[in-house]
Amino acid sequence: MERTQSTPLWLWATGVVFVAAISAIVVSSLRRPEPPVFSLSSPEIRDRPAGLAGPDTVTLDARSGDAWTRFDLATGRVVTGDDAWDVGVKRHRLMLNGGPGFSGHAGAVRLELPFEDVREVPAEGYAQSIVTPGGDTVHAVLDAWYAYDLFSHLLEPDPVTYALRTADGRFAKLRVLSYYCAGPEPGCMTILYAYQGDGSRRVGALR
Repeated sequence: MERTQSTPLWLWATGVVFVAAISAIVVSSLRRPEPPVFSLSSPEIRDRPAGLAGPDTVTLDARSGDAWTRFDLATGRVVTGDDAWDVGVKRHRLMLNGGPGFSGHAGAVRLELPFEDVREVPAEGYAQSIVTPGGDTVHAVLDAWYAYDLFSHLLEPDPVTYALRTADGRFAKLRVLSYYCAGPEPGCMTILYAYQGDGSRRVGALR
């Protein structure tokens, strides 16, 4: 923006700032980040471990807007019927098998720490799932796992770890890695997790 002698300095400076701001917005809107993408996986089934298991990564099918895909952290399998389960996914939503109306006692605590730095999870403070009067399932902690990019319209996982109490009262830790299949196509919920089967709160290797 060229300044003439008749242009007040404050008006000229305001114009420069305005043009710079508009340019930044345009550039940001044209930049589409490439999210990490994963293919739907067939989890490797295991016996319930007596000690620490993982870290493991699994990509669950969350593409349905009607049905929850439910996952058992201990055995690493997708659950059907009334079998034991811990985590459920549906579109961008996460829920746990714990709270009024659920068969388990699962809960979550948000920890502002990298996954590898969480070696022991808290003893208390675990939030549970809630079924609203309209029949929807919400979770105050897990519903905030992402940041929404206004320009790309992509969901970007927050770099945090969730301490989990499982449905049967054991403990685990979890991080969301991605929400996208190749394309990117939404609905591939990829999680990194470690599970402790001995009842203790230790979910990482001791240094």
